[in-house]
Amino acid sequence: MTIDEASLWIQAGTVLAATAAVVVAILAALATGVVAIVLGAMDRRNTAMIAARGNQFQQLFREQELLQRLLENYNRGGSSDRAESARMGTEALTLIGAIGPDRLPELWASHVSSDEQLRELLADPEMPDYKKEAIKVQLALNASRRDLLQLTS
Repeated sequence: MTIDEASLWIQAGTVLAATAAVVVAILAALATGVVAIVLGAMDRRNTAMIAARGNQFQQLFREQELLQRLLENYNRGGSSDRAESARMGTEALTLIGAIGPDRLPELWASHVSSDEQLRELLADPEMPDYKKEAIKVQLALNASRRDLLQLTS
């Protein structure tokens, strides 16, 4: 083998080594990109799960507060003062309406009823206006609860 042939073999080896280094660098960059995409997707999924749990916690915490207020209301045992007794009854009805039928099905059935029954009460000409307004708010609260449940499920 001559010096020229040896030189050509060395140049060919150098070119092959450089090409291999470029290919390895490209593969490493692609692998890094794929890993980054996978980790990003896992991070987004984890963040969404944490946010959903946080929202669920806030909803349950709010429900706890309402249930505690209702329990306190019932534990008072009423009042001999008609105005105070009416206020306590109104508060209890409001809290039952806010808590909803999922947690208090028996109280809901006996105090609040379904949307259809509430709408029937709205049509009653004997119903005082202030009670009709309360029924409208209860219907809006029921619709809001359904929307909230739809978002969280």
